[in-house]
Amino acid sequence: MGWSTSELARLTGTTVNTIRHYHKLGLLTEPERMSNGYKQYGASHLLRLHQIRRMRELGIPLSDIGSVDDDHEQQQLALKQLEGDLDEQIAALEKARAEVVQLLEHGAPIDTAAGFIDIAARMSSADRSLMNIYSSLYEDSALAEMRTIMSETTPYDREIDELAEDADEDTRTRLAEQIAPSMKRHLETKPWLLAPTERMTGDVKMGQAAIIGTISELYNDAQIDVIQRAFIAVFPTLEIPDEDRERFIAFIKHVAAQVEES
Repeated sequence: MGWSTSELARLTGTTVNTIRHYHKLGLLTEPERMSNGYKQYGASHLLRLHQIRRMRELGIPLSDIGSVDDDHEQQQLALKQLEGDLDEQIAALEKARAEVVQLLEHGAPIDTAAGFIDIAARMSSADRSLMNIYSSLYEDSALAEMRTIMSETTPYDREIDELAEDADEDTRTRLAEQIAPSMKRHLETKPWLLAPTERMTGDVKMGQAAIIGTISELYNDAQIDVIQRAFIAVFPTLEIPDEDRERFIAFIKHVAAQVEES
């Protein structure tokens, strides 16, 4: 009993191109040809294709199949490696599923960073986007502290979120004075905010440039001006160790030097 390439493909639930690919990789031997020139596959090819299919179902890469065929020890090693890979994939899927459930529960935008989903409704679109960038740049402990900051709301948050770029001087001065107390408290309890690159992971220079560029994109000049005014007002009054003050000065000099270079 023999089968053509297309018949063998149907029997094994695969495709003609896949069979040809296995021939090219040396995983499946070429069959003899009949007198009319057509390939004639036998039971050994059928069994081999099912064997390959089973290993692929388990997740063993095609590149490893040839080395584990008849070597029990190699098969065990491949299965242990596969078990570890599957554990990682399952953990990632479970994490993603939990976040999807949270997004649905809180009606949060789909791009909300993990850890900020349950407070997304309290955050402006710009703040959510900034925290999304932060989530790829900062260590988990820093993100947890940023979550604490974003969880706290003041009566002035919405007004700043909606502040027009041409806001007048009185409005800017008033808002800066109103947010100064909470800014001072955050900087005193979380002094790393004075030199945020200290808690970054990866390439600090690139991360810093990403944050500066993102802030410029997300917030208008009036909003940035209000934050700067509040900071200038509270910095001299901060009750922080001298090393934190010196670290901030060094950080500002570093930022200024990078801006000049660019």
